Amino acid sequence: MQETVKTNQQSDARLSNPLLDLTVASIESQLKAWQAYQVEGAHFVAKRLRANLELLRACGHCSDAGHVGECYRAWIRELQGDYGEEWGRLVATTFSLCFTDIAAMGSLFGARAIKLWPGPGPRQIAEAKLRAAA
Repeated sequence: MQETVKTNQQSDARLSNPLLDLTVASIESQLKAWQAYQVEGAHFVAKRLRANLELLRACGHCSDAGHVGECYRAWIRELQGDYGEEWGRLVATTFSLCFTDIAAMGSLFGARAIKLWPGPGPRQIAEAKLRAAA
């Protein structure tokens, strides 16, 4: 059986094909996003299952319909709060992933542009201005 070739993922070396570079970077960011959403989703599902279990236990100790109604109202308030929190976390995760991926794509294209352009780039010019001002 043929062994799988292991690559050094820490290296900054890029492949020579720009389309392949973009494809690899896109798939890496998709994997990172799926993992982040999976962790967040699993945490939320576990939290809601615990709340459902607590509701059922509380309903088992209720002696009249009024008390059961109070348990359900408390459960619904908690449910609304949890869903609001979860939407906030999903939005924050999305923005975090988007900004990280945009920065990674910028470094991908920026590295290629620096190779093609012989003069100092905008980053080097800005850094020189900052050093001169300091």
